Amino acid sequence: MRKVRIAVLAAAIAAAGCTTAAGAPTSVETAVATNAGSPRAVPVETPRPIPSTAPTTIVEPLPDDLIGAWYETAPGYWWFIRAGDPVCVSVIRTDLDCLVYQLVGQTAAMGSASMEGRILHIDWVRGYCARQRTNFGTALAGDTLKFFDQPDDCGGFSLAITRAGTGTAPSAPPAPVQ
Repeated sequence: MRKVRIAVLAAAIAAAGCTTAAGAPTSVETAVATNAGSPRAVPVETPRPIPSTAPTTIVEPLPDDLIGAWYETAPGYWWFIRAGDPVCVSVIRTDLDCLVYQLVGQTAAMGSASMEGRILHIDWVRGYCARQRTNFGTALAGDTLKFFDQPDDCGGFSLAITRAGTGTAPSAPPAPVQ
């Protein structure tokens, strides 16, 4: 009777498609086949292989309203650049949208940029947060973009920036590309 239950369990697991990444039988199926001749065939559960890549978040491009230059009163500039631009491809080496951030008189920080809902993800490749991520909640109202720092990331802080060349914000120079 016990062998029948184990065989039914193994068949149910196989029908559900529970196999390892290589298509080999699961640990329960293997245990049933190996222990079938023993008087007490008991399924033995062993850890399943962990996928080699972690699940990724859904990456959305930046909204069109963000693309372009923005002024920060520090003074500094943020340039949001659409994927495919030579700065993104050749300098930052990403197929995503990208950005360049530079306080006047300092070296520029650069990274890939994507959205997840209203959260801006910046994966820095150059600058003080290189090889780390900064996350900002965002709110866009007219020519003002507000960033709300999210916990557990690199260096972020809350601030408001203005589209360059609007209101009292000066026009932006070209984005630094080195």
